[in-house]
Amino acid sequence: MPPRLFRLMTVLLCLFFAPLPLVFAQEGLREREDRWNETAERAEEAILNGAASPAALEILREELAVQRAEAFELTGAGSITVESLKAQLEALGPAPKKDESEPAFRATRRAELTNALSEAEAPILAARQSYSRAEVLIGGVDRLIRQALRTEMLALSPSPFIPANWVPALSDAGEYIARIHGEIIAMLRNPGNALLLRERAPAAVSMIAGALFILGLLQPTLIRRLENRVRDPRKARRNSGMVGALALRLALTAIAAALLSLALQTLDFVPPSARTAVNALPNLVYVAVVPYWLGHLIFAPSMPEGRLLQMEDALARRASRYCTALGIVVVFEAINQLVEIDYTFTAATRSVWAAIVVLSGSYCLWQLARILVHAGRDDPANPSDEHDGGVLLIGRLIQLVTGAAVASVAVGYVEIAREAMDPMIMSLGLAGVAVAVHKVLVYLLLRLLGRSGYGETAAQSLLPVGVAILVTLLLLPVLALLWGARTADLTDAWTLLNEGVEIGGRRISVTTAAMLLAVFASGIFATRWLQRFLGRTVLPRTRLDSGGRNAVVTGSGYVGLILSALVAVSVAGLDLSNLAIVAGALSVGIGFGLQAVVSNFVSGIILLAERPIREGDWIEVSGHSGIVQKISVRSTRIETFDRHDVIIPNADLITGTVKNMTLSSTIGRIIIPVSVSHRSDLELVSSILRQAAEQHPRVEKQPAPAVPLVGLGESSMDFELRCFIDDVSAGLSVKSDLLHKIHSALARAGIDIPHPHRDVLVRNVDEIAKAFLGNLPPVPGPRDTPAPQA
Repeated sequence: MPPRLFRLMTVLLCLFFAPLPLVFAQEGLREREDRWNETAERAEEAILNGAASPAALEILREELAVQRAEAFELTGAGSITVESLKAQLEALGPAPKKDESEPAFRATRRAELTNALSEAEAPILAARQSYSRAEVLIGGVDRLIRQALRTEMLALSPSPFIPANWVPALSDAGEYIARIHGEIIAMLRNPGNALLLRERAPAAVSMIAGALFILGLLQPTLIRRLENRVRDPRKARRNSGMVGALALRLALTAIAAALLSLALQTLDFVPPSARTAVNALPNLVYVAVVPYWLGHLIFAPSMPEGRLLQMEDALARRASRYCTALGIVVVFEAINQLVEIDYTFTAATRSVWAAIVVLSGSYCLWQLARILVHAGRDDPANPSDEHDGGVLLIGRLIQLVTGAAVASVAVGYVEIAREAMDPMIMSLGLAGVAVAVHKVLVYLLLRLLGRSGYGETAAQSLLPVGVAILVTLLLLPVLALLWGARTADLTDAWTLLNEGVEIGGRRISVTTAAMLLAVFASGIFATRWLQRFLGRTVLPRTRLDSGGRNAVVTGSGYVGLILSALVAVSVAGLDLSNLAIVAGALSVGIGFGLQAVVSNFVSGIILLAERPIREGDWIEVSGHSGIVQKISVRSTRIETFDRHDVIIPNADLITGTVKNMTLSSTIGRIIIPVSVSHRSDLELVSSILRQAAEQHPRVEKQPAPAVPLVGLGESSMDFELRCFIDDVSAGLSVKSDLLHKIHSALARAGIDIPHPHRDVLVRNVDEIAKAFLGNLPPVPGPRDTPAPQA
């Protein structure tokens, strides 16, 4: 074949087959839309009729959820093409008006892009319609399911407290037992079944004997030895004893339960009327093991040192027994519901047997709640325990739920009683698991960080709190399922977190929020590292003083904060342009409300930029004098010479008058007034004062000290010693030194420091003298002298 012909055929084939993927894609989209419409029509019919069962509605809802996810995925995948076409249209510029024209090639390209955009938006529009339709239908199906569950829960059964209802219950129980007995006899009469039973019985009996040996002899012996280590003064042996006892209690009990389950499976001798319940027994045995282990973990009846709730040993033993009893109640509750699958009981029978289980569980819960209330109210070992309030609250809540369950079953609302008791028992078990996981995680993390146990350092740290929050968040879905939430509800919540909500034309999901926070936190970390690097490595090598270095470090911190926010928003793909108007109006309102704060903020930036005041300066402002300690964005802190901290708003430093004694240099002038008598030699006094200043090491030579005569007083001539010192902050000590020298020099020169003379005029001297003399005691004369005694 000639090359030219080959190339021509290749081009023709490409042109022929190129549209096929698009055609197939459109065809696949049409098939998907048809399937979506068919599912939606069935859902609409089911909602309108309202006759479907909850199980059928759950299946229909699952199909609608899948349809919704497909529509959302198609919407996201097609949005990229639409955004690309819109960007190309924007690159062409705005479309011409009616009376305007544009070049032919641009008009042709605009028409092509417009048609392509319409074709690309068509499947997206259809997917959005299907998504919205599925959302509405899912809500309608959920309402029907909740209504059906509500009707089932509020169904009134015969009251088990009426004795007349016990007769049919006992009769049904007898018939059921007789039926099982008959089925067993019929199975034994079968030679094949009898032969299999004889062959399997030894192995099953051995397994049962092994389980009894573990529970009756091996487990108590090993646990007793490990518990003896708890009383050992060595911490390592004490911890190993507690952990080993708890681990063996769980492991050996689980092994015994496994042997019992394996024995039942080995026999495989199950009557048809109890097949569902018997087949579930292996799993139910494990269910009973968990409350038993949790009771020993939390209350530790034989190990007071490892007890999580401080109480008396007798109460701890009772609480542990009630936990084991609650596990047995859960098993019987499950058997009670499983038996109804293979055998039909009357309403009175179901009510009576459910009441027996509910009342048994309620009694155990009530007694356990009393113990918890007692432990939360009276704790002699630790009266200030921070957990006592929570324990007391849990105990009261259990009592409230237990009372509601008993009241409901007495009236005849058996399902309400079950929904009150069963979740409470399971929630207590979940709380015990959470406590165990929290204890293990905190212990491991503290050991990893180089600490051990719950010492004072661990109690003061936030690590236990953080682990508690994490464990709580992980167990919240399980708790929601226990208290009536459906799996579909949790799936919808997870879908909402993944898909997010649309804000400002953008869809914000939990992934977007996590990315935003992660990038912002990384930016803040990098900013803090840069500030530390600048402050410790770069800036000390420059000629900037401490104030300049602090200004650079502070400014870099604010710049890094702004850049981190911008980069985080950009990486998360958020478009805040649609919120610009709202943000502008909000900023105006905030500006009026926070005018003073904004003024101080701007003033702080000006102070950091112009630096009229630096840290370490001695300033006087608003009647306060002191040393600047820190300049922040909103205010400046100065320390007075009385060691008082004064917070000055930055606006006062910008708009007011500030006296800075050390802005350009630390040199300052001091003035010392000196007064001498009128008889003193003026030249000598001036010379003495000048020499005293010139001889002081801190007095500057230039300008030279000056001693002007500033006044002639009533009894003195007044001089002033004016001189500059190298550090104005030392002015008080320099003044004291100079005054000592001046006083000594004046005394040696015989120059007096005059005292003021006063003339006192005293009136009525005679009267004052008489009054004064009249108050004096009489002076005894010679005649008044007593004679000596013989």
